[in-house]
Amino acid sequence: MPSVLVTGAGRGIGLAITEHLSRRGWEVYAAARSEDSLRELDAMPHVHAVPLDVTDRAAIAALPDHLPATLDGVVNNAGILVGGPVEGLNLDDLSRQFDVNVTAQIAVTQAVLPKIRAARGRVLFISSVSGLITTPGTGAYCASKYAVESLADALRMELRPWKIHVSLIEPGPIRTDMWGDMLTEHDRMVDGLDPRHRELYGPHLAGSRKMLGRMQKLAADPKKVVTAVDHALTSKRPKRRYLLDTVSRVQKLVVGLTPTAVNDAVLAAATTSRST
Repeated sequence: MPSVLVTGAGRGIGLAITEHLSRRGWEVYAAARSEDSLRELDAMPHVHAVPLDVTDRAAIAALPDHLPATLDGVVNNAGILVGGPVEGLNLDDLSRQFDVNVTAQIAVTQAVLPKIRAARGRVLFISSVSGLITTPGTGAYCASKYAVESLADALRMELRPWKIHVSLIEPGPIRTDMWGDMLTEHDRMVDGLDPRHRELYGPHLAGSRKMLGRMQKLAADPKKVVTAVDHALTSKRPKRRYLLDTVSRVQKLVVGLTPTAVNDAVLAAATTSRST
């Protein structure tokens, strides 16, 4: 029976992945922080709940002790989104964005690679279309995903001698409970801004909120991510990148072919409200 570690398994995409792989007969080592989530995960068949704060280096160092001798896959899914204009970013929040979305994913991968190598397993990173296209107001999040993309590319080439496949899953908005929190998180971010920045970026902040609402309506079914993860873990020829929908593919193509000045103008207009 194959085994896999899934981080951020307590909710959203991570939970959907865990439930699917459990039904498919995988032994899933599901890492989460919340005690309630851990209890729910432990109740699932073939699921072993692993308490883990991905920002706790000591906990990550001890992670292999909770896993089998060999591991057929790791799905690096844990992540957060820090929003706001770059000028107004709290630098501690910026550091936390990279700590969770980048450093922690590499730390987990480093910790389990000996077990992955022993099984000639797979390494997966849940990235985002935001690792390919930057939008105003999400610079910190986009930068973290760009970093994951680059590190995963390097890792994939470095692991070629051991025939270990590394795949990036690049979803757009996905319909999970976490998207329901986005507007609340946006409002909290705005409230936390320095009043000067709140005034300076008022039209942009209002436009970004409207765009979040539109994106919620366009959010795709989590099954798209789950299907990509399943393919990346089990296919004889897993893809290096999984762009999950036509809209994302078109966006990537258009951004790649369009002059930067045009992209800037279009994206700035899309995230700016004419009336605040």
